[in-house]
Amino acid sequence: MLFYHHRYNLKMESKGGQTQPRRMSGEREEDETAAEAAESQAFGVALDKLMAAEAEAAAEAEAETQGGRAGGTLLPRVLRECIAYLWRNGLDTEGLFRRSPPSTALRAAKLRYSRGQAVDLEAAGVHVAAVLLKVFFRELPDAVFGGGYAAVRALPVASVGKDADADTEAEADAEELRARMEEMRTRYVREEIVAPLSKATRHALCGTFALLHAVARNEARNRMTAYSLAVVWAPNLARSADPAEDVAMCAAGPAAATVGGVVQIMVQAFGAVFGAEISDLCAGAAGGAEDESEAVGGEDAASRVLAAIARSGTLS
Repeated sequence: MLFYHHRYNLKMESKGGQTQPRRMSGEREEDETAAEAAESQAFGVALDKLMAAEAEAAAEAEAETQGGRAGGTLLPRVLRECIAYLWRNGLDTEGLFRRSPPSTALRAAKLRYSRGQAVDLEAAGVHVAAVLLKVFFRELPDAVFGGGYAAVRALPVASVGKDADADTEAEADAEELRARMEEMRTRYVREEIVAPLSKATRHALCGTFALLHAVARNEARNRMTAYSLAVVWAPNLARSADPAEDVAMCAAGPAAATVGGVVQIMVQAFGAVFGAEISDLCAGAAGGAEDESEAVGGEDAASRVLAAIARSGTLS
């Protein structure tokens, strides 16, 4: 005797004279996904724990090879692989980080990372890799900006606009004031917002924002400006007990004292915001500590970080 129970989405089958429910395939998949999430090696795991595991694995590998592996900070595997892949293959892709991939491809790649299995990003495609990066941060147990927004709200606001009727001297003065304001905002983000974060979080952000800086530098082809990237990335970094406040904090722009405004500065002024972290991430590839003064430099700094992450023999 077999029939379908619509309300509970169960199939019933006769067994030993009694009718018992049998799980549908969709329910089994949900159960399996929940179990895999609970044992995930990539998503929903604290950054400190993930990076400690990477360091332990690197130490074991070094011991097995009797050296031959330079020291350095190791990012979680999903970050390393997706960042390196997108740097090599995604910078010219229009709508990168804005477009959604097929859900089946995304789910398959995510599950393989969660199980610690190899993932073929070439087959999955750039949009799967891009969304995996956003999902990684969105599913962290503790959001990057999740302990309240007091420091973000105190971000100095750039309110100096251009005056079409201003003479050359007045416009020069206004331009200087705008530059000083941007420098002030950048310094505030570095010292008051990024510096208090955990070391693991700062390193993960540094590697990720090196890529976002490179994407923004290529906006003529991919149509993704620093503002566009801030809009699509802020929701993955902001989470509090008030969802409505979270939405409001995702606005971006030079006059925005929001998470979106902070993200935009982190993209635009990458080298100035992440000087010390750039040194840490490049140390492994350089075979030792890098001079922090050499690490600051926007595009060049981002390229060094991305090249270091891409060297699988050193940082994977």
